[in-house]
Amino acid sequence: MIECRSDDANNQLRLLADSMRKNKKLKSLVLLDPFGMQVEWSSIELLKGTSTDLFILIPSGVIINRLLYRNGASHHFEKLSSFFGLSESEIRNRFYKFHTEPTFFGEIEIVDKIKDPIQKIYDLYREQLGTIFKYVTIDPLILYNNHKLPIFHFACASNNETAVKIASEIIKKQTI
Repeated sequence: MIECRSDDANNQLRLLADSMRKNKKLKSLVLLDPFGMQVEWSSIELLKGTSTDLFILIPSGVIINRLLYRNGASHHFEKLSSFFGLSESEIRNRFYKFHTEPTFFGEIEIVDKIKDPIQKIYDLYREQLGTIFKYVTIDPLILYNNHKLPIFHFACASNNETAVKIASEIIKKQTI
């Protein structure tokens, strides 16, 4: 049976996970195209141990990278924490380098954003998906804007190795 639902994705993921835990014979294919970063990590975590193939469009360059300010000052760490399932300090340590410089008034801490943050955003999200699913696409489909800058990463995660292998083969054909 195929069922499509239009609702808040977090709510639907909770309902899906509940149904799948009650009936272990159920399998699901979840396609997530979150508008912005509305899909919370806690909702995706609910799929752990289920027979779910997850395809997700990660807004790596178009939103997440823009929330990671170059100087480390951001008012969006709560949103980033909800999206990645990590604390503010864990996120800061992944995307910023810290060092001190001497001044006439003592040392000051300098914060610099890492190089190639968009790829690192996907790498971190892939690692997080790996805490829930056994298999995650290593090389996702990268979608670019008109200026050839990456804006999205499209990935697959599953406990079924064949599902991710097929997704990876499809992605390779799209990038040739």
